[in-house]
Amino acid sequence: MIKHIAMFKFKAFESDEKEKIYQERLVNAFDGLENKIPEIKFLQIGFDQLKSDASYDFIVNVDIENLDALSVYAQHPDHVKAAEVIKEMAIDRKVIDYEF
Repeated sequence: MIKHIAMFKFKAFESDEKEKIYQERLVNAFDGLENKIPEIKFLQIGFDQLKSDASYDFIVNVDIENLDALSVYAQHPDHVKAAEVIKEMAIDRKVIDYEF
């Protein structure tokens, strides 16, 4: 199995309300993705709670069968659509893919 973890730091939001609306869009973009993309064995997303200088704002945590399946997942149209929502606000990204 491959664990794929992607962390994102976002631009500053104009208001708490705009941040909340954007977070809801992200939740909707990832909702049910594990049912649409068969390569996903586990999917979890989350938002940072501490908001420290070292924190990233959003995480995608996915388990995939193998590296070939990871490539299929990355190119799947539903994943690409969710990634487009992330790209609207992301200013930095960190990714790790490891075998477990």
